[in-house]
Parts: sequence; structure tokens; C-alpha cells
Amino acid sequence: MERITAQSSEVLLARVNRELERISDTQHRLARRKLFLQEQATRLRLGASPIEIRLALRAAVLGEQERNQLASADWSDDSRGERDDRFGGTIL
Repeated sequence: MERITAQSSEVLLARVNRELERISDTQHRLARRKLFLQEQATRLRLGASPIEIRLALRAAVLGEQERNQLASADWSDDSRGERDDRFGGTIL
């Protein structure tokens, strides 16, 4: 019975640690986003072009999407190459 309890404690601890890491990553991402938005608000207050700010905001969204895709990518060492349907082919 002690062995089962020890194993379940280890499993639970691993889950808690993964959740804490996920929360930490989310907080970091939100802090970066908040800083960027504060910078853009300051630029607007100082007279920057709204079009320029809008473009910067769009670029930031695209950059965030790309980072998310890279973070979730499968980086396994596969000698067959991987398929990337966005460009219609296999990446070697």
C-alpha cells in the first residue's frame, strides 16, 4: 500500500509541477504582451500615427502566433522529414 501511495504522490507532484510551469509560462507571455501594449499606448499619446501603431499590433500578433507554433512543434529526430501542408511539401 505504501508503494502505491508513493507512486501516486510522485504522479501528483509531477502534475502539479507541470501546471506550475504552465502558469509561469502564461504569466511571462502576458507580461511581455502588457509591456508591448503599454509602449504602443505611450507612442499614441506622443503623437505616433495610428496606422503605424495598428501595423505594429498586427505584427506582434503574427509574431506571437509563430512563437506558439514553434513552441508546440514536434522536434523529434525523424529522418523521413515532416510534411508542411502550408507550403505543399515535405521539409527535409
